[in-house]
Amino acid sequence: MNTVDSLKTEKPLLPKEFTVTYAGFFRAALIYLSLPVLIFFLGYLKPLWAAIFGIGLIVPVTLCLLDNKKRKEDRCTLAAESISVKPSFVIFVSLALLVLLVLSGIGEFVFTSEDHRVRYAILNDLVHYKWPVVYDYSTQTNPAVIAQLGNGHGALTYYLVFWMFPALVGKMFGLLAARIALVIWSAIGMFLVTIGVSLMYKRASKMLFVALMLFAGFDVIPYAINVITGTATTWEGWTSHLFIHGNYFQLMNVFNQSIPGWLITILLVTSGNVRSIGLLGGLMFCYSPWATIGLLPLCICKFVMSYRQKETLKNFLKDFITPMNLIVPIICLICFGALYTSNPSATGENGLIWNFYDSPLKLIKDYLFYVIFEFGIWVLLIYKKHKKDPLFWTSLLTLLILPVYKMTEANDFLMRGSLAPMFLISIYVVMHITDCFEMCRDNSTPRRKAIEGRVVLALLMVASYTTFNHVLTIPLVTYRMYSGDEQYIDEKDSIGSFGDFHDETLMWVFELYVNDMEDSAFFKYFAG
Repeated sequence: MNTVDSLKTEKPLLPKEFTVTYAGFFRAALIYLSLPVLIFFLGYLKPLWAAIFGIGLIVPVTLCLLDNKKRKEDRCTLAAESISVKPSFVIFVSLALLVLLVLSGIGEFVFTSEDHRVRYAILNDLVHYKWPVVYDYSTQTNPAVIAQLGNGHGALTYYLVFWMFPALVGKMFGLLAARIALVIWSAIGMFLVTIGVSLMYKRASKMLFVALMLFAGFDVIPYAINVITGTATTWEGWTSHLFIHGNYFQLMNVFNQSIPGWLITILLVTSGNVRSIGLLGGLMFCYSPWATIGLLPLCICKFVMSYRQKETLKNFLKDFITPMNLIVPIICLICFGALYTSNPSATGENGLIWNFYDSPLKLIKDYLFYVIFEFGIWVLLIYKKHKKDPLFWTSLLTLLILPVYKMTEANDFLMRGSLAPMFLISIYVVMHITDCFEMCRDNSTPRRKAIEGRVVLALLMVASYTTFNHVLTIPLVTYRMYSGDEQYIDEKDSIGSFGDFHDETLMWVFELYVNDMEDSAFFKYFAG
């Protein structure tokens, strides 16, 4: 055989494409979500409770994985059994995610939003303190902090689960390794989210990923109105009560809730049975009690859909009463419910939404703007295709009802409670946008359809105003911050550690994350 023939028969370094199955995605996603919870149990709890809760998690997760592998006939309804993925897609998404996640502030390697004052301190303390993290106030060095805190001690009480794996890496190799691990761990989660959405779309598409990252409401419109009228505003916070962050802004502010929350939402809506819905709801509660609020209506909807498909109540109960539906929600509610409620001041101001408005007209205007610009325009675009989808209607009704109540100054009840239903709406919209993009590329598309497609793509550009602002602004500010030409405060250093608070003007965050815990059930009975 000559050299030319040998080169022709030589196998390429990478296959032209490879197959990604829903079963493989399901296994990877469930392991990704469960591992940090298990680390929390083993690292944070007394040995007896760690064993009970650990086994109570491992057994149902294992049963769920086996159940998903065996029951192919009802494994998924809204997703393809498998899709073909090209290496170029994997490389593009992986590199784009690493860049976007670093720019979002994860790991705190660039100029970040104010939320990362706390994010950095949490990871720092999880790395450097013994678990569970308890502070002796005598370690404070800032005189103003010492005067305010006095003597005593407090504990870190927050939604810590997403940081557990990177923090474990940090305990072995240091804080820098933990920060790098946090970026990689987040990228893995977002890659799984991308694969999940691609399975729902029934093929992998780079445009699908781009649209998913750019998706947001039309906050730029009320923002512009506020600028013109001289009203205080931010790019997405055009009101202090009723607004929802876009996908990229969610990553910037609450990656610890949004990444696992999005992944759980995908697993829930694509599940062809209800045998593990309780498991998914329990996992969501571990990562975000707020997101669990918005997930519950979708869970109920899935149960109702399943009940209607079963011939008898007995068949439905056979699927409903499973270890996955019973054990995991109970142990997660007991453990994390005790952790979250150990700090009663964490919710801050709360009450019915109209109690926060002096004028009914102002409330009506804000609510209408919220409905129209956050999701209403997008809903009109996808209504025709999804008008018979119960999950679509459940998501829409949830978004309409959630504003009735406000909890925390920033209204986390709405901002994070809307995470699951808003993400499902965004998936439907993103798939529609990708279809429009493909129509515009196809020369055989009728003129009217091509114009409609361009209008939809233009709407995406308008909605992604905030995302583009952040992606363009953060590298510039980061350069100036590190070049020394201008003085910028690195937000990650504002707090540093709750054990040695740098900036006394931010002491209000102690009410949210650190508390006297002597009488709390979690630290009295469960914490190691």
